[in-house]
Amino acid sequence: MATEHRLIVGATGLPAHKIPGKLCPEDLHRGADGLCLPGLGQMTSGERLRLLGFQTLNPYWDGVALIVQSERTLWVTLSAGEAIHVQASATGQLAIALGCEAAVPEGLDEAMSLAERLPFQLAEATGPGARLAALLGAEMAAAKRLWLGQQAVLIGQGPLAHAYLAALRGLYVPVTETMDAALVREGFRALARTFVASD
Repeated sequence: MATEHRLIVGATGLPAHKIPGKLCPEDLHRGADGLCLPGLGQMTSGERLRLLGFQTLNPYWDGVALIVQSERTLWVTLSAGEAIHVQASATGQLAIALGCEAAVPEGLDEAMSLAERLPFQLAEATGPGARLAALLGAEMAAAKRLWLGQQAVLIGQGPLAHAYLAALRGLYVPVTETMDAALVREGFRALARTFVASD
């Protein structure tokens, strides 16, 4: 008789796997309720699941993934099925504090060229679009070594994710957009193939 397994994402208190590390882990934590996916570096298990889903759909894809949430953005460098570098940004938190998280950025090119003047740009900004452009311009300038010469995938929904998309396209970075439901579905399928079918 086959054993029934539950795959759990979002369990708290699990130690994260270290970076660099494979998106599809070699083992899962066995909890009382089922098999639990740990986080990876600064990534939560849910963020890892979505990247695994994307990599499953695009097995030979290398580049940089942007996971845009309301209060933070993760820049994840992907290569050969591994996350080899993760960098977190607090641009979302700053945008919320400045009341510009839902704005359409205005003047991104100029903001990026003046990134070292960020505090002054924010003081001189005439509206939420200019404030968000100042924040994103500073982030894009600081992250240049991550996106330059790379392709990107954007994971996230909402106005802030659209602002990141506009910023990357303005820098001529080829960007793949994603559907969250498809990433979650394929991530679970990859885990099931690896851990449930072989158990």
